[in-house]
Amino acid sequence: MRRLLPLLLLPLLLAAGARAQAPFRVPESDRMRVVTRAQGWTVLRDVTAPRGAAETPMVLIRAQRPVPPPARAGHLAHTLRNLRAFRFADLPAAEHLGLAGLPADRLEARAVGVPSGEALMVRALCLYAPDRSWLLIASAPARQWPEVEPVLARVLEGFRPG
Repeated sequence: MRRLLPLLLLPLLLAAGARAQAPFRVPESDRMRVVTRAQGWTVLRDVTAPRGAAETPMVLIRAQRPVPPPARAGHLAHTLRNLRAFRFADLPAAEHLGLAGLPADRLEARAVGVPSGEALMVRALCLYAPDRSWLLIASAPARQWPEVEPVLARVLEGFRPG
């Protein structure tokens, strides 16, 4: 029986570990799929994009420390300016809204991809929960934005904290 006990507990431990690694739900589609989870980021990419494309439509998701209400003004823009993957000229003021039952900020701006140098459109959201904040970033080459924006919007709007 002692030998069987670890074998019986293993599926429960694996299931608990899987839940701990997926603290949120995000809708995938025939086009947008989770391709990696690394260094705290979950990355969804356009699986229809050509191989070797310098930039493709994608969504980046990351849990962050909680942001108290007094510190939220300007938080999303400050966070975006410090991401290595994008360079922004000017960022508009964030729009305040609610998403997934949480207060959120959203902004949309043109950017340049690093290191590709390609013109991108970026839509970013920060959801504020009491125990953490959530950063969601959708981006796509500017020339593709009109086509893929509805697909990316569905992913962002379908996000649900776990």
